Amino acid sequence: MNKPLISVIIPVFNGERFIAEAIQSVLNQNYEPLEIIVIDDGSTDGTAEVVKILGEKIRYIFQENGGIAAARNTGLRAASGDYIAFLDADDLFCNDKLNLQLKQFDLYVSLGIALGYISRCNFTGQNTDHELADHSDKSFLLSLGSMLISKSVFHQIGNFDLEMKQAEDLDFFFRVKEAGIPIAVHPEIIQICRQHDKNITSNRKNFIFYQLLAMRKAKNRREKLCWNQPFENQEIKTMDEAINKWHTAIRKPDDGVSN
Repeated sequence: MNKPLISVIIPVFNGERFIAEAIQSVLNQNYEPLEIIVIDDGSTDGTAEVVKILGEKIRYIFQENGGIAAARNTGLRAASGDYIAFLDADDLFCNDKLNLQLKQFDLYVSLGIALGYISRCNFTGQNTDHELADHSDKSFLLSLGSMLISKSVFHQIGNFDLEMKQAEDLDFFFRVKEAGIPIAVHPEIIQICRQHDKNITSNRKNFIFYQLLAMRKAKNRREKLCWNQPFENQEIKTMDEAINKWHTAIRKPDDGVSN
């Protein structure tokens, strides 16, 4: 049985310090067929040279700086896969993330998104293997990198909102919830979020502004739908809480045949 193509989209802006390790964590996935697309959002450092050194397996696309949402959308337009995974240039996929999350689509009816856990660490630039092995800080966080997404989800709800210079992921999650797209939460850690002084969220004023903008957009949509449910928490402490708030998928019968 042929496996489906997975497209991994890596947006990057001035990420020469991080991008090689991020790409290598994808190459280490032991999954084929695999498409790796790097969207360079107008970098002025050595990002392009680093990516090109890694070989022809990596598809590199340069665009004028348009922001993270624009970069993700460029990747989506270029992607040929049935499933989409996103990886920020400063983060890492845990080993076997793609195989583990793809299996969730065999377990649940009409699944749209598989959603796992993340682990945080401080970026040192020295020991990627240690970062992948140290899972002491396990968290549930609505992060695009912690998901494997059926491309049909974007056909249903559209791509990323270009107005969102940050928190485009939060806006996406709100729209997923509003559309009733089935999500399967699983307990395994599948992404390492590396923290450093250049994180896009380090500017707290901008980050909060765009979070509030995402909430306002969601509030306006929900008022039109007469949907009065409270906003979903982006960060959740326990697995039970994560499942109660985000796990909406229905498990297939044991024979694997859905109704």
